Amino acid sequence: MKWLIGLVTTLMLSTAQANQVSQFGQYQLHYNTFESTFLTPDIAHQYGLTRTKGQAILNIAVTTQAEGELPQSQRAMVSAKVTNLLGQIVPLSFITIEEGDSIYYLAPFTKTDDDILKFTVEAKVSADSAPMTVNFQRHFYVD
Repeated sequence: MKWLIGLVTTLMLSTAQANQVSQFGQYQLHYNTFESTFLTPDIAHQYGLTRTKGQAILNIAVTTQAEGELPQSQRAMVSAKVTNLLGQIVPLSFITIEEGDSIYYLAPFTKTDDDILKFTVEAKVSADSAPMTVNFQRHFYVD
């Protein structure tokens, strides 16, 4: 469990450094992808995730941050879709991970070698709030 918190924290820190965070008023929408094989077998089993070279994971978190304070996780309604170069669209299903004060959302997706995938992510902090939307793409390889 602590290993997963460490992984997500590391991913989020690297996310901020790689500018994979978008600001929406007081909220920050963090997004990142990582190889499913980065998870240990125990963690993957615990959350029902598959570790394979043909699968990666989309990691989403919503935070707020007051001046001089650490980011605070926020609950959100998250949805996403991934589109390949052929225009095939696949909606993603998220699982919610709550560990301590951290809340993040993980969605596995299939990838192939030399694959460019486009992601559209939408998060809302309440049913009537404006959606926070980010679009990005990643180039994937299978070793």
